Amino acid sequence: MRKKHILFFVRYAVILLFSLAFLIPFCWMIITSFKDPIKVFTIPINWWVDSFDFENYAKFFTQYDGWRYIWNTVKLAAINIVGVVLSNGIVAYAIAFLKFRHKKVIMALLLITMMMPGTVTFFPQFLVYVKLGWYGTLMPLWVPAFLGNAYYIFLLRQYYLTIPQPILDAARVCGCGHFRMLWQIVMPMAKPVFIIMVLNTFVSVWSDLFGPLIYILNEEQYTFPVLLSYMNSSYGNAGTLPTIMAGGVLSAIPTLLVYFLGQKVMIKAYVFKSGDK
Repeated sequence: MRKKHILFFVRYAVILLFSLAFLIPFCWMIITSFKDPIKVFTIPINWWVDSFDFENYAKFFTQYDGWRYIWNTVKLAAINIVGVVLSNGIVAYAIAFLKFRHKKVIMALLLITMMMPGTVTFFPQFLVYVKLGWYGTLMPLWVPAFLGNAYYIFLLRQYYLTIPQPILDAARVCGCGHFRMLWQIVMPMAKPVFIIMVLNTFVSVWSDLFGPLIYILNEEQYTFPVLLSYMNSSYGNAGTLPTIMAGGVLSAIPTLLVYFLGQKVMIKAYVFKSGDK
């Protein structure tokens, strides 16, 4: 019994040490966002502030027009969420329940695309977008969401197959067509997977710097991560660092809320059994 207690203590001590390694930079970011610029690089480091002054946060919204960039990111995330839910929900239903030739081959090709790194597919996609005249617009950042995602299609298909067959047979007897069955029966029963898709899509768009930096040319359409990168590269000094840290805190809050509020749903979506209906 004593050995078990020692192992328990060591295990949680290691977890605590690793947690501190990740939390210390985050805590420093929060504290710096409230500091006066003069006190940012004082030695020794002051791990507390004299007063919680929100001047740096106000400056982020007034001097750098932070609301506009946040709104641009939220709009882009909302469009992507709609596209991801519609496209993946429909395609996964077809692969799970419809009968057509070469379905297994299509599923195999779909899974193969998951093995291709983004660095391989980026340049061909970029050329396609340029030929279509989409370069310099927001279309490359939201149109792919309406074309399906291999991972989400596979995840939804596996979840769809856990739906009891008698429920689907009863719906067909009552005259339900495929679309009515999808919207009223299949999608509501697969709610955990759709929630995880929404959460992951929001976090992905919210934190995406590469895509907007490549495709957006109009400054008024820049997203939140692009603004933070611009602030860091153009004004990254001791005088503006607290404002940049304030933007970093605002950027981290939605992601933390998503994972904190959705962790139970995430577990239910990823860990499911054929008996979980």
